[in-house]
Amino acid sequence: MMSNEFEVMIKGQYPLAATLTIPEGNLEKYPLIVMVYGSGPIDRDSNAEGMPMNIFKELSDVASSEGFASIRYDKRGVGASKGDYYETGVYDLIDDAQAVMEFAKGHPKIDADKVILLGHSEGTIIAPFVNERVPADGMILLAGTAEPLAETMAWQRQEIMNDIRSLKGFQGWLTRLLKVDEKINKMNDDLVKVLQASDEPVIKYKGKKVNAKWNRETVQFDVSKPLQKVTCPVLAITGSKDVNVKVGDLEKIKALVQGECETHIIQDMTHMLRKTDVEYSMSKIMNNNKKSIKQPVDNELKDKVIDWLRNWKNREVKTSHFEMVEKQYISNF
Repeated sequence: MMSNEFEVMIKGQYPLAATLTIPEGNLEKYPLIVMVYGSGPIDRDSNAEGMPMNIFKELSDVASSEGFASIRYDKRGVGASKGDYYETGVYDLIDDAQAVMEFAKGHPKIDADKVILLGHSEGTIIAPFVNERVPADGMILLAGTAEPLAETMAWQRQEIMNDIRSLKGFQGWLTRLLKVDEKINKMNDDLVKVLQASDEPVIKYKGKKVNAKWNRETVQFDVSKPLQKVTCPVLAITGSKDVNVKVGDLEKIKALVQGECETHIIQDMTHMLRKTDVEYSMSKIMNNNKKSIKQPVDNELKDKVIDWLRNWKNREVKTSHFEMVEKQYISNF
């Protein structure tokens, strides 16, 4: 299905630049997907400098092909959005996603009762918190987590340590000689102390700007709590070679949410939503990411999303028909 793209500026704490995509068709109003990105200085297409993932542009095309409108936006302080990325905290990101959702629900071509939140990576944490404020009618969680973010980050550090300690040959001997694992742990501990000692939104650490507010707030976030308030249908997908989140969290998501939840593990898919034949190793997969993103988003993932959207739409049609019949029945008495 063909679509039209409109550049819009959304009023939040700072103006947020976005692309609203509406399919060409004869519907008065369209169901909508609000796309919420992962961590880092990400633009509306899920691209960062040196890392053009293009995830949301591709998923926007998928949405249009199935008759869904979509909205994707530049993160605060990125692309054409105003504000300062480095001064932005997690609560600010939730506020921004809420502003985008409310803007889209108020658009004359959007059906305000048929809005889906789609999050990738950190977006899977933000989406359930937004849902607490503005309930969604569906949720898609790609490469998500179901535990306190501090626990996921600690697990990631441990995976890095395991990787380093498993190195063999000369490289392994050298890393042990230089005590690389101890140095990484010490650097992380030092950074945490510096962050906790400051209440500034941005600090300098070893000559580099650090988004201190975001780092301090991440340790407070436990997505398992808002997940328990999700009553809409949910689709959760993670790849078997995702080294950023725990694949086992899919089952936790399914147990936590109150609505119907469909989960899938896609074999060999990474956090970048592409497949790789590289062995499961944090360092090897992350080093391969720049190569893997030269390929499009995985087709199996797209197919799972398409199937779920079609089932969601059919469910909505049946529900609307039932409500209409119920109202007609009641009016006869």
